[in-house]
Amino acid sequence: MTSDKTSSADNYSFYEQNIEPWVERNGFAHWAMALIWVFVAAVAFQVFGGILQLILVLSTAENLTDPTAIIDSLTERPDLLMLANTVAQFTMIAGGSLIGLKIHRKVKANKSFLRLQTGENFIQQMGLTAVLFIVAFPIVLFLGWINSFVPVSDFMKQIADQSAEVIGNLLSSENGIILGFLFIGITPAICEELLFRGYMFRAFEKSTKLITTILVTSLVFSMFHLDITGLLPRMFLGALLAYVTWTSDSLYPAMLGHLINNGGIVLAAGLNPEILESTPSPDSEMPWLLIGLSFIVTPGVLYLLSKYRSEINPKAEHV
Repeated sequence: MTSDKTSSADNYSFYEQNIEPWVERNGFAHWAMALIWVFVAAVAFQVFGGILQLILVLSTAENLTDPTAIIDSLTERPDLLMLANTVAQFTMIAGGSLIGLKIHRKVKANKSFLRLQTGENFIQQMGLTAVLFIVAFPIVLFLGWINSFVPVSDFMKQIADQSAEVIGNLLSSENGIILGFLFIGITPAICEELLFRGYMFRAFEKSTKLITTILVTSLVFSMFHLDITGLLPRMFLGALLAYVTWTSDSLYPAMLGHLINNGGIVLAAGLNPEILESTPSPDSEMPWLLIGLSFIVTPGVLYLLSKYRSEINPKAEHV
C-alpha cells in the first residue's frame, strides 16, 4: 500500500514538474508578460501609495478646509509619507512579485524562481558584492554628471526636488537616520529586488539572452523611479545588481548591494544634508581621480565575482 502511494506521489510530482507554465500554454512570451505585470505592479504601487499618503496626511492636518495647511502637512510629516510608501512597496511590489511568478513557473517553487537561496560560494559573493558597490560609486557619480547634460523639463526637476526635500526633512527629524535606513534602505532592497532581479529577471531569462535580460531589466528598474535626472546612474546600478544575481544565482547579494547603495546615501545625507541639494550639473566638480580608479577596480571585482559564480540551481530548470 505504501509503495503504491509513493509511486502515485512520484507520478504526480513528475507531471507537475513537466506541465507547461500558464504563459506557454496560452502562447505568450515570458518577457512580454513580465513587462506587462511589472507595469501593473508599478501603477498599483503609485496609486495605492498615493491614496495611503493622502489618508495619513489628511488625518494629521489641522485644517482640512485650508489648502495651504494640507500642503504644509505633506512636507512636515515625511515619516507618514515614507510609511505609506513602505506599506505600498511591500503590498504592491513584493506582493505583486509573488503573484506574478505563478503564471511563469512550472511547479510551486517560489524560492527557487525568485532565487531566495544560497550557493556554495555565498560568503565570497556577499563580500565581493559589498566591495563592488563601494568601489563602483564614483562611476555612479560620473554617470549622474553625464545625465545632467540631458535636457530635463521643469516639471521633472520639480519632482526630483520635492523628493529630495521629503528625504531631507525625514533625515533631519528625530531618529531620522534610523527611519531613513528602514524606509529608503531596507524596504527597497527587499521589495524592488523581489520584483526586478527576482521575478522580472527570471521571467526574461526564460525567453531572452542574458545581455538583453540585464539591459532591459536595468532600464525598467531605472524608469520605475520616475526620475529622468537619475536615469543613467540607476540603470548602471540595476545592471550591477542583475550581474551579481546572475553570478550568485541568489537574490541576497543584490539585496545587500541595494542596501549598501541606499544606506550609504542615507548616512552621508544624514551627516551632511547639503548632499541632497547638490544635484549634479554640467558645472559640478567631479572627483576625477576616484572615478578613474573606479573604472579600473570595478571590472576587477566583476571578474572575481565571475570566478566565484555558483552553478545554477538544478531546481531552476523546473520553475
